[in-house]
Amino acid sequence: MLVVPRKHRHRLSLLAAPCVVGAVALTACGASGSQGGAAVTVTITPTVTATGGPAAPATPTVPKSDDIGRAFDYGAVVSSTTVAGVTVIKLDRYTWKGLDDAKLARQGLPVAPFKGKLPYENLNTRLVYTLPVAAGARILYHHCVAADQPLQTKSVAMKDFLPLVDPEKTVVVALDAQGRVTAAENIPGCPG
Repeated sequence: MLVVPRKHRHRLSLLAAPCVVGAVALTACGASGSQGGAAVTVTITPTVTATGGPAAPATPTVPKSDDIGRAFDYGAVVSSTTVAGVTVIKLDRYTWKGLDDAKLARQGLPVAPFKGKLPYENLNTRLVYTLPVAAGARILYHHCVAADQPLQTKSVAMKDFLPLVDPEKTVVVALDAQGRVTAAENIPGCPG
């Protein structure tokens, strides 16, 4: 038991109330073993917690076309995704043997089946071109059963070009002024 001289009892009663409250929070409050009645200062700093929900996710934006200024492009579709409701493809550009790329960009290619050696080549496998697809674009898949028979043609989605292999995998795309695909058709090879 702590013995407090009579002249310090008033001071002790003033200090006791905060100590009782502080004792609950701090588990210990008291004076040193000296009889001098040294005051104990307890500082409590409130913690402010910001409340608010997580930041809203950013709305995805449709990427710009890498082909602005071209009327046509040609190659293989290597990916097809949907961004903000718009189909976006990655096109690995191919070279049509004997045709200047600037001319292909202006005039495109005739969509006709070929027979024999592949008339195209992939000169750069590292570059791909991002092309958004315009709403209502005409996408056609052509298949050649035999050179003396008509092509089998059906409407498809851009993703349907992904699994195609030689000699059907290359696609010619028509582009609008913003570089968006307005039409796409594969150029099939016929079994020989």
